[in-house]
Amino acid sequence: MDEKINLTAFAKAIETLYSALDAYEKDTSNEFVRDSCIQRFEYCYDSAKKIIKRYLKKIADDPMRFDNISFENLIRDAYTEGLLKHSWDTWNGYRANRNATSHGYNEEIAINIVEQLPAFYKEMIFLLENLKTKDETSI
Repeated sequence: MDEKINLTAFAKAIETLYSALDAYEKDTSNEFVRDSCIQRFEYCYDSAKKIIKRYLKKIADDPMRFDNISFENLIRDAYTEGLLKHSWDTWNGYRANRNATSHGYNEEIAINIVEQLPAFYKEMIFLLENLKTKDETSI
């Protein structure tokens, strides 16, 4: 029998993203809070990629297929599996934002990314809830 995927750290990461977004909504001029939102986006995004891959490997007939899968195909498979609210077009935007945050600080880019984070947060909640449900039924 397969073990359930531990979602505790992922859920906590999403919770911290929500806290930062909530604080930012109250004061959009606070650059420390904006930077916190971006950092929390980064680790939610990175965690989501890992947990999606882990889940898809768990349920796959050929788990090794996911060892070298492209990010685009990983997202498409996760969307097909019903894990994600949105498919490649949206996730490609998330990836572009993640890449932009790792290439130095630009206030205009940072503000643009933070403005997009509420939609990303909703995607993370959707993923978490689907992982909880699907992981329960796949055991």
